[in-house]
Amino acid sequence: GAVTSERWLPLREVSPRDLPAYLIEMRAAGYLLVGVEQAAGSVPLQSFAWPSHGRVVLLLGNEQSGVPQPLLPLLDACVEIPMLGVTRSLNAHVSGAMAVWQYVQQRGRHTGA
Repeated sequence: GAVTSERWLPLREVSPRDLPAYLIEMRAAGYLLVGVEQAAGSVPLQSFAWPSHGRVVLLLGNEQSGVPQPLLPLLDACVEIPMLGVTRSLNAHVSGAMAVWQYVQQRGRHTGA
């Protein structure tokens, strides 16, 4: 169940202070840095082309203020979840789950899974 999911999906929580260095380190290791944020140039989640190599760092922002502005230039891309209505935000765990689901759906189409 969900209690043991961390055994199969590499998750890492990084302190806000350490995020810039961590993102730079991960890019150097070949990861694509993708933020879930409504920003200039954001791509709708369902239209984003996830990399075929599968190496992605998914950056989720604070539920009230989003991804910190100084981190946006470090990202390779931002995806946004289109929403209707007045409220323009989702809980971070919901946004993360939707992004991971979209990634898995697209990867399944490319790998024949």
